[in-house]
Amino acid sequence: MADYCTHTFRKVVSTYNWANGSSLRTYRLRCKCCGFRWSVYYDTKLQKEVEVSSTSDSRPLNQKRLTPAEVRTILIDPRSGAELAKLFGVSHQAVNQVRTGRAYRRLWPELPRKFPEEHYPTPAQKAESKRTTCQKCAHWWQKKCGLDVPEAGGTFAEDCSFFQLDE
Repeated sequence: MADYCTHTFRKVVSTYNWANGSSLRTYRLRCKCCGFRWSVYYDTKLQKEVEVSSTSDSRPLNQKRLTPAEVRTILIDPRSGAELAKLFGVSHQAVNQVRTGRAYRRLWPELPRKFPEEHYPTPAQKAESKRTTCQKCAHWWQKKCGLDVPEAGGTFAEDCSFFQLDE
């Protein structure tokens, strides 16, 4: 597979500033057509896209590794992520990654990890996903019924004789 995408339809998936007072900003992009993902590094001082290598001056040279005791403290301490980040000399994202199990998950597996609420649908969202709606029909196209049924939309699909589940 090529290491680039020739499509022009792309979406910014995430963006973040580099640590250590760097002027670099990373944009994570995804192609809307083929799903290819890549990173773009932008220097805010030069105001242009730049290449970043492993020997770049802007790269953090000494990323701090947390000790097992620090990981345990992060998991059981009720203080905010920002406070713990200052205490241990890491970013608040690093504290969040420990708390959600994205980092150091093999250390202290008996301690509970906290997961963001949006990952778990509410009972109302679960019920909504099971409902038969026109948007789930094979004939639904460009936000309307492809068969021009005037009552189409919402839960009319339960009564529609043309409804076919889109797979």
